[in-house]
Amino acid sequence: MMSDGDFAKLRAIVYDQTGITIGETRKSLLVSRLRPRLRDLGLSEYGTYIARVAADEAERQELTNRVTTNETYFYRTPRVWTYFTDSFIPDFLAAKHGRPMRVWSAAASTGEEAHTIGTFLEETRSRTPGFDYAVLGTDISSRVIGVATEGVYRGRPVARFRADQPDLFARHMTGSDDEGWQVAPQIRSRIRFRQHNLLEPLTNTAQFDVVFLRNVLIYFTPADQERILGHVRRLLHPGGVLFIGESESLKFIETDFEQVEPIIYRPVARTAGVPA
Repeated sequence: MMSDGDFAKLRAIVYDQTGITIGETRKSLLVSRLRPRLRDLGLSEYGTYIARVAADEAERQELTNRVTTNETYFYRTPRVWTYFTDSFIPDFLAAKHGRPMRVWSAAASTGEEAHTIGTFLEETRSRTPGFDYAVLGTDISSRVIGVATEGVYRGRPVARFRADQPDLFARHMTGSDDEGWQVAPQIRSRIRFRQHNLLEPLTNTAQFDVVFLRNVLIYFTPADQERILGHVRRLLHPGGVLFIGESESLKFIETDFEQVEPIIYRPVARTAGVPA
């Protein structure tokens, strides 16, 4: 059984590791996530596990993998994709930037979002001479980054994508129900994944035209949300766009973003001479 003291210590460790705040009423959630791990390690006491986490960096990462929520699927929230394909991409092409479009899936989980982005951008590339793109997916969990990098999908997520977007699926997915499905090689070659904690600046990257930061801000305090969005703003081109989750809003926090539509934001135009 997890004592209140052990629960408090684990909540603090999780926050230090990830910035994610586990509510005071969520002890049962934490127990359900960690009980199998204690069983795997042959441990009976959460206090012993806490000591192990403190001494073992690999176990701290395993804790992060266990407590983070990783729910995603292809073509999630259709109106996001409608705006992306019908408004943002045409505007990007009309601006004639002369560079590839760069997109960041900033809470990539197992990669379905990044691969959905790739299929839509490949549609554009196939009919637009000179257009190219690059997609970066990041997540704090090493486990899901491994799944995303492999990029092989089966079961319900694939069936749902095939049902929602049959033409897109037929053109850009390869494989079988038995062996699994992947996006086509020309898309995979333009997508990469890496581990990243959103509370830290993303380094070794150029700016992005689009950032998908969906269904992750709800796990952070308002102060940490502002910190994350500050990092995002510095990496977003002035004409770029930010997508957040359906249950999220930037209305009650201080940011350099203004709403375009619900869950769709753009950077506030900076006054000449004001530093970014």
